[in-house]
Amino acid sequence: MGLAEPVHFTINGHKLPFDDFKGGTGAGETFEGEFEIRSFAHSLTLVGPESGSWKIRKIHVDYDCENTPPYSATFGEVALDETTEVNIWQDPPLPTWDV
Repeated sequence: MGLAEPVHFTINGHKLPFDDFKGGTGAGETFEGEFEIRSFAHSLTLVGPESGSWKIRKIHVDYDCENTPPYSATFGEVALDETTEVNIWQDPPLPTWDV
């Protein structure tokens, strides 16, 4: 389920569009977007459409943060509308080693 609308996110409470994107948000489409954050992220959310709803099967986020090796996170199914957002911030994984 989807609507062909621009996708926005919030970083630290500021609503922004993606800088570079491809694909779409219509039913059955895949959306890919990029944004370079020039600040420390305290919060990062994907915002629902201004009207109607999106039923999202999966969200995959690739993070490339300073002083941390790149990492990824995948989030499950979610429905978003004009009143909802989903938290897509994931702290980097903790270092692991064998003992």
